[in-house]
Amino acid sequence: MQTSTDINSKDYVYTLYNQFIDECVLKSNSILTNENDIFTLEALHEIKGRFIDGAIEGSESNYWEKIGQQFKDADYNVRLCFAHLNWLWYLPANDITTNAKQDTPYRILEHENYKQQFKESCIANFYPQVGIGSAGQYHKTNKPFEISYLLLLCVKLKEKVKSGEIGAFDEVNQEIVNVASTLFDNNWLRIEDRTFNFMKERAVAMQNLMLHLAKPDYYEPIASLQDKKSLKLNFGSLLNGQGDGELSIDDEIFEIRKKLTELGVISEGESFYSEKLRPIWDSSLRNVADDIMALQYKKSIVLYGPPGTGKTYTAEKLAKAFITNHFLHKKDNLERFFTEGIKNIEGRIHQLQFNPNTSYEDFIAGYQLKSNGTSSETVAVKGQLFDIIEKAESEQETTDKAGTVKLPHVLILDEINRVDLSRVFGEFFSAMEYRGKSINTAVKGISLTVPENLYIIGTMNEIDFSVERVDFALRRRFVWLYKGYEEDSLIQMLNGSLLEKHVEDFLRRCKGLNEYISKHIEELGEDYQIGHAFFAELTKIYQEHVNLVGKNRPKDKLYNEARKILWEISIKPMITAFLGNTDKTTIKEYIQESGKIFGVE
Repeated sequence: MQTSTDINSKDYVYTLYNQFIDECVLKSNSILTNENDIFTLEALHEIKGRFIDGAIEGSESNYWEKIGQQFKDADYNVRLCFAHLNWLWYLPANDITTNAKQDTPYRILEHENYKQQFKESCIANFYPQVGIGSAGQYHKTNKPFEISYLLLLCVKLKEKVKSGEIGAFDEVNQEIVNVASTLFDNNWLRIEDRTFNFMKERAVAMQNLMLHLAKPDYYEPIASLQDKKSLKLNFGSLLNGQGDGELSIDDEIFEIRKKLTELGVISEGESFYSEKLRPIWDSSLRNVADDIMALQYKKSIVLYGPPGTGKTYTAEKLAKAFITNHFLHKKDNLERFFTEGIKNIEGRIHQLQFNPNTSYEDFIAGYQLKSNGTSSETVAVKGQLFDIIEKAESEQETTDKAGTVKLPHVLILDEINRVDLSRVFGEFFSAMEYRGKSINTAVKGISLTVPENLYIIGTMNEIDFSVERVDFALRRRFVWLYKGYEEDSLIQMLNGSLLEKHVEDFLRRCKGLNEYISKHIEELGEDYQIGHAFFAELTKIYQEHVNLVGKNRPKDKLYNEARKILWEISIKPMITAFLGNTDKTTIKEYIQESGKIFGVE
């Protein structure tokens, strides 16, 4: 990978990374200052004791407040060593400002004499203007775990250097490739079991980013494992079963890039996030690969959970991603996709909104009285489902070489909790299970056959109708996927409308409020968590508030006022309504505590 001394070039990131390996990992020196014996194994072990073993749980304090407590009596060397881990965390990211990067060592050093010592010995130009790509908001909100991962990785590397097992730049990079994905295979650093198990289950973006920095010509600059899974999902047809499961996901993506290059679809160095490529694989959904797999093999899924968690939005995006994925199963379709896309993809997604008045006659079939001018007669009439089945059956696009597998159609049944499923669905349940087989309906002369290429996605608000109340015979015909509050989705919906520090504060308060509802309000629980769509209303409220009171008002004040408005007009009334017939005194206590967590009472 080409390096550069131009601080405005992304290649400068690789230059700085190389210096970090040489000076910090191999020699224990600082690269932020001209001081030696800073990035030592001893300092890293002390940081482990303070930062991991002494972790402060809960959402009451932010990252910097916790750091202040954990390092309150730490000396200059330990603080500066920790500043290097923070520096390495933001090194690859181009969505963190240079000012934020430059301020970090001073915030960690804290004491004026430490800040002065750093200022007198600091080295300029170690805070790149750009990164190798966007690390994403998860990389920011997951910061404590990202830093912990880097700490463990650096301890592992320094121990290997100390023992003489590695001693050269290339050997360090190869060791990173060897251990990056296995750091949590066992508790080799003797972390408290509960903490270790929690860290082990947590995805970290820095694992993927460090692999890229160590071997940039092989590993993609992709922070998100979900993005890697989506790439494999949509371009998997290019692999032709290569490796029979023996390849890692990074190996598979490397092979996919080679195939796309051979086909002339992607140029050397072109990012998978380019405007041309990203729309193919990025549905912007969390866990899309797992959801697509469930829909593929069960053919019928239900997205259920609290209101405001984007179930209908997810169903629509999932349907589009599912059809796109199937279209790309045929390699010949890949080139077509770039020239003409998938024609009429919306015409293959069918949506029905259920309500209490939806009947079997509307959905399946019924009788209607029709006049022929001189007399009237009762005739059998097919319901809405038959129109959708006819469209799926008449599909001409195929996804296999033989031309026998038809492109999917997806039926979205919105708010199935609002109808009596057994009554409205009728024979549809049996027809779903025995696809291709004709099932007689309750209406004489009308039979129902569900084609293989018709897939069903239902949505259900669990507050209105619990999954436990669904008859087991009906329940077993679907995969039930819980969709609760998702911080990643909220981050996307906030979409840069707030300052980074306000996003961090807001996410902490939203998480804290939902934890309180789930664990401490006995009358409610997890099913009554506030959905991310409701929290995301802050974006619109903030903008309208700015327009009303003026842009010159301090942004901290604007943010706090907008959050209070959101609380008063949306969140507070919602919690009150959830509590229903609970006595007024108890409701008042719950509201006061909830308001404190949300920062408005």
